[in-house]
Amino acid sequence: MVEGKKVLLASGCSFTFEDWNWPGHLAQKLNLNVMNKGMASQGNGLISRKVISGLDELLKTYKKEEILVGIMWSGVNRHEYYTEDTGDVKTWGFFSKDDNTIKNPTDVIDGKFNWRILNINWESKEVKSYYEVFHNEISSMVFTIEHILRIQWYLDSLGIDYFMSTYMDIFKWGHLKYHPEIVPLFSKVNLDKFLPIDGCMEWVQNNYDELGMPMSFDKDGNRGVHPTSYGHEKFVEEVIIPHLSSNNIKTKNSDNIKTKRKLI
Repeated sequence: MVEGKKVLLASGCSFTFEDWNWPGHLAQKLNLNVMNKGMASQGNGLISRKVISGLDELLKTYKKEEILVGIMWSGVNRHEYYTEDTGDVKTWGFFSKDDNTIKNPTDVIDGKFNWRILNINWESKEVKSYYEVFHNEISSMVFTIEHILRIQWYLDSLGIDYFMSTYMDIFKWGHLKYHPEIVPLFSKVNLDKFLPIDGCMEWVQNNYDELGMPMSFDKDGNRGVHPTSYGHEKFVEEVIIPHLSSNNIKTKNSDNIKTKRKLI
């Protein structure tokens, strides 16, 4: 049994980055400090890079036995690119017309805004141009699995305890998962490291739909798909903590509910 976890390194998209998302609840209940590298709409490339950079920082202070890594992978159709021009557009939403939009922390290296995120649902001509020219389903799934494998192999090589999940079921499309370009890669993914669910969104909807995923709609009439704080808390209590326990990953205070945690 592994004892003595002191810090949680979390990375993901909008299902991860708020203080009341699953990393906050997990750190609170297990009395862990937390380094949260989540960011709304970021893709799996940035999610994986932030795990690597965050772990480099944590290993300066913590022993590997004291670190727990949790990753909630995002949509396969979210991408990013690197730029040396950090003075162009640094707003959440990317190419937003609203000058008052909050800055988007697209930095892998703290304070360096070198990355620009791309979301297939955004309407700007720049983003649409990328998806029209460079995007397709097969390559996007290949990239995502490669990001997963990179982190899996890296953490295994260091002997760092970790778990993974997905914000929603990103592997549900069989025509992608069983494509000949993808099969050799997907077969290398250690699914035992994943939480035993299809995705966070599906689990909350199926178990705590009314309070965990209440009916809300955007301006286009689409239902909101983000769990509430209550939904995240139940997800932690009924999915993440039992998974950690079944894999003998515990902190010294695993059996107690804690109310304070330190943000790094």
